[in-house]
Amino acid sequence: MPATPAHPTMPTGPRDTGPLRRRPRDRFRRRLVASITVFVLVGAVAAVIGAQQGPRLRDVTYDATGLVSRPAQRVILTANQALQRVPADAVTVSPSAPHTVTSSGNTVAVEFAGPLAYDRAYEITVRDVRAPGQPAASELRTTITTGSTDVLALVPGASGGKDRIVRRSLDAGGATTVFEATGITEYARLGRSLVVVRGADGRSTVEIVPLAGGVQDDSTPVERLTLPSAAGRVTALHVADDGASFGFEYADTSTGQSRNVGLYVVDMTGTHLPTAIADDGKPTAGAEPMTVAQWAYVPRTESALVRTGSDDLVLVDMSGRNDPVRLGSATYLHGFVGSGTTAVVETGTGIVRLDLTDGQRTALPAPEGSTDAPYLGRIAPLTGDTYVRVVGDVRTDGTLAQRIVRVDASRASRLPVTVPEDASVTAVCPSPNSQFLAVTTRSASGDLVSVVDAASGALEASVQASSVDWCGTLPSGDEIG
Repeated sequence: MPATPAHPTMPTGPRDTGPLRRRPRDRFRRRLVASITVFVLVGAVAAVIGAQQGPRLRDVTYDATGLVSRPAQRVILTANQALQRVPADAVTVSPSAPHTVTSSGNTVAVEFAGPLAYDRAYEITVRDVRAPGQPAASELRTTITTGSTDVLALVPGASGGKDRIVRRSLDAGGATTVFEATGITEYARLGRSLVVVRGADGRSTVEIVPLAGGVQDDSTPVERLTLPSAAGRVTALHVADDGASFGFEYADTSTGQSRNVGLYVVDMTGTHLPTAIADDGKPTAGAEPMTVAQWAYVPRTESALVRTGSDDLVLVDMSGRNDPVRLGSATYLHGFVGSGTTAVVETGTGIVRLDLTDGQRTALPAPEGSTDAPYLGRIAPLTGDTYVRVVGDVRTDGTLAQRIVRVDASRASRLPVTVPEDASVTAVCPSPNSQFLAVTTRSASGDLVSVVDAASGALEASVQASSVDWCGTLPSGDEIG
């Protein structure tokens, strides 16, 4: 019989699976290559499209409130890629507003010289924008909207009731109570707080009131400062724009007489203890304070312009980091112009603009109609050559008939704001951007604050109050009226 075939011999080496092993690996390679190819093609197409279209606007950032309250505020336009340097003449702003332009990387910064108008839309256009090495140009265009305005007003309490600090918006009716207490005499915004002076008869208190949502934060206690003596009178409160410090005049009344009357500063970054500004112009604990006739912070700085009791004019760094600067003499401080580097001061020979950077003085325009009245009140500067002033004639009964005059360089005209015959103007205070004026009047029927357009005199709002916070930037001292 034929032999039975043996079982097939099993291979002893690795099994050769051939295509069965290679197929998944090849598919993976093909997919990877395809994916990379797609990415490369997409990138190339995007580069071609980008080169043909030019840069596009990716983001715009700005502070709507800062734009209407402070100069040197910026709007930052961010593109989707790096940019060639953008020249100033490639940027336009409508409505027109003075500005400068800087660019770096993929951003363009438009910096405005002064505050913008309230509640207004501004269109910013950047023409001929290019990426480095790319021929295609594009246009970046955006519209920004500035913030609205409000005022803080002090409403005296009726028949010994609580006084109220209220917030009144110009674009809405009614008022919101921010803080209420008895005996409020002065107040000022301090970042997210209020500084409030209370008390009479030489027994003042100074309180820092925390705010939340624009009103007193009841969940956080009010801070009452320790004053230099057991009893004293606080007046002429002013706050630095950055909220780092505030100051006031203080008189020690603990003996029943006013002693050591002078200027004190409270450093909000330190112990919150009032420190005397000594005669050498430096904050010095325990020193006899510098006597002050008028003073106020120079806008947007920690320096104060002080008219001493002897009519010396001194620029004092309230932080103590810099030495004081002597600027001659003056008989009255009217206010500050625009950016704050110029003050309007009165001397024995006239009213001048004082450059606080170099001490130079130039005559303030005083055209016919601005000085031909028996009564000449405080000047409220709006711009370098524009200001308003209260002037008046004496009636036959001895009362004063007041009117508000606006001076534009060489021209003076009456601002059509009606002052009732039985009322007197106690202050005229420009808004931070000089667009409006707060005109405070006093009559037998009470106090009234009228907010009017600084150019036309048109009434924007009114509130039964004795003062508004806009007046806090004016140097303290003799009041109008």
